Amino acid sequence: MFRNQDKFHKRRKFDNLIFGRQPVLELLNSEKSVDKILLQNNTDGDILSEIKKIAAQKNIPVKYVPVEKLNTLTGGIHQGIIAFTAEIEFQNIENILPLIIEQGNVPLFVLLDGITDVRNFGAIARTAYAAGAHAIILAENDAAPVNAEAMKTSAGALSKLPVCREKNFNHTLEYLKLNGLQILGADSKAEKMCFEIDFTLPVVIILGSEDIGISPSVKKYIATTIKLPMQNNFDSYNVSVAAGMLLYEIMRQRLIDNL
Repeated sequence: MFRNQDKFHKRRKFDNLIFGRQPVLELLNSEKSVDKILLQNNTDGDILSEIKKIAAQKNIPVKYVPVEKLNTLTGGIHQGIIAFTAEIEFQNIENILPLIIEQGNVPLFVLLDGITDVRNFGAIARTAYAAGAHAIILAENDAAPVNAEAMKTSAGALSKLPVCREKNFNHTLEYLKLNGLQILGADSKAEKMCFEIDFTLPVVIILGSEDIGISPSVKKYIATTIKLPMQNNFDSYNVSVAAGMLLYEIMRQRLIDNL
């Protein structure tokens, strides 16, 4: 009796969790947005093949995991597959940029490279929306889930600020570069301070994870790396705090420019 209750409570912790082959397939064929799919290692079948095909078409991350992982999340009834629904509808950067330009606004995007902590993600989204950013760009993999906790931490900003989940950062950054955006990376070892940059121009700010930083494949697109001033010699700022400081400087410059 008590064991079954434990399994029930484990399932109830994840209100955005769908498991079972047919339910996941039906979810993918619906209009709902899917954050990611977990597949049990060494599983196959016609329905799973169809699920993987649709997931690839919709740029939905599929990750293979041990059966123990699925058991922990569901209490043991999953048929080798779990899907997590997203709290928002993901958008495409190539649809957003033309609209921003048509409205006469100066584009400002925040690209998160390898930031997987939900609270940092939510906090960045909250500040980005308040500071006037037009979208947050995430990778298909190695990104924080857009779940209820992220929504709560963002204070609802994620329901207002477009989030673009891109399969290939190389393609995205090349597209933005060709459209005249300066691509800047936050790096504590950079030579230029953030206030030395003209942020009144169209810009993409790239923030990397605190442990690894910006990945090499993304670094090659960066025109300039920038850092934040620091009074005392210390490791670095928390990434969400750093994002807030950078976005404040961008907002300050743009507000002064519009006076």
